[in-house]
Amino acid sequence: MARIELNVGSNANSGDGQTLRSAMQDVNTMFTELYASPLFSGDLSFSGNEISATRSNDDIVFVPSGTGSVSFPAIRINDNNIEGTRSNENINLLPNGTGSVVLDALKIKGTSLSSDDSSSININDNLTVDGAFSVSGAATFGGAVTLPDTLSVPSGLTTLSTLEVTGTTNLKGTTTIDNLTFNDNIIGSTSNADINLTPGGTGTVSVESLTIDSNISITDNEIKSISTNADIIFEPAGTGQIYIPKADINSGTIDNTVIGGTTSAAATFSTLSATTSMTVDGITIQDNLISTNSSNADLELTGNGSGTVKINGLSFPTSDGSPNQLLKTDGAGNLSFATSGAVLVHSDINDGSTTVSASGTTEIDSFDSATYRSAKYFISVSDATTGRYEIVEANVVHGPSADSTTEAYVTSFGSTTNHTSPLATFTADINDGLVRLLATNNSSASCEFKYQRVLIDL
Repeated sequence: MARIELNVGSNANSGDGQTLRSAMQDVNTMFTELYASPLFSGDLSFSGNEISATRSNDDIVFVPSGTGSVSFPAIRINDNNIEGTRSNENINLLPNGTGSVVLDALKIKGTSLSSDDSSSININDNLTVDGAFSVSGAATFGGAVTLPDTLSVPSGLTTLSTLEVTGTTNLKGTTTIDNLTFNDNIIGSTSNADINLTPGGTGTVSVESLTIDSNISITDNEIKSISTNADIIFEPAGTGQIYIPKADINSGTIDNTVIGGTTSAAATFSTLSATTSMTVDGITIQDNLISTNSSNADLELTGNGSGTVKINGLSFPTSDGSPNQLLKTDGAGNLSFATSGAVLVHSDINDGSTTVSASGTTEIDSFDSATYRSAKYFISVSDATTGRYEIVEANVVHGPSADSTTEAYVTSFGSTTNHTSPLATFTADINDGLVRLLATNNSSASCEFKYQRVLIDL
């Protein structure tokens, strides 16, 4: 509708204004156009500050001209403007029933905005949301977005093809991304799933300080056990090995460590020191004693190849000799087997010494009655207190060993002494299977008996 300006003249009754008929014709023209407009067609209702549709389920549509836009700063309709006239009051656009308010292609229905001409709504200037911001569908942010303190993401939003955050982002509470849950800790939410940290290209995963299972701490180049008195155990899988190119254990000292516990292992030591004892396979070395630790095991010393076993400078033969041969030395530390000048088959030669300190009867010597029949003794007797000396012979024999009443018999003879009478009297008996040669001093002085004995078999 075009507005017609009435010419009322320069002054009252000046006669230079529009005639009354002509003015009323212009008024009728404008009222005709006004009542022909949608405002009076019965389709819209104006009440107070409300504009509402009257036809059932009809939209309210505002269509600007050309590149113009629809604006709602007020309720007054002035050319292409609707302006409010009452101070601080809202402007309410109320469609009827299921109808909507349509501004060009922008549809407003209840609390929902939708577009009639495309699948999106463009907001070309800054948008400030003071309340809760809820997104139920896909959201694309092409520029900077300032979000409120609380951002509610609906349960239906499960996939983000690309999420780019250029500044600092704080996620409060529990956040789940794919199979990871973030809540102070990073937790795998899929049963038995691994957590993999994979750098890009030649990058590395950098962790300043790492604690594993509340037991192991890795900081810089140190691996430490943080549980009291806990060991650190390196255990490879299957046939794998632990390879350490260089190792310094306890500043060069290895304590309480088994090397090759079940499988022998080669090792080189410049100095090997054991403070108490050392066990090498079946050998135990303690102080100056080398012994076997397996029951009834022999202790064998064997040289390598043509090498010999050398003890205190004496080199022993590398093979056994013939029966009844003896070891002899060449004076240069080399031992070899040689045939003895006298070979005894049925007798043994021994010697010994006993001191008798009083005049009581004392055992001088004994031998096994089950092995030997008789013995011949050459006895030298010395009384250092009185300076008396004697040499005497004694022959001892016993009866059958099966006879429990068997007695031993002795005869002494050939006494040579520097005194007027023998220094001792000799007797014999059998005690617990042993034939004993007994002596009784003829004085209370202490005497030493040195003897050589020849035993003859049964």
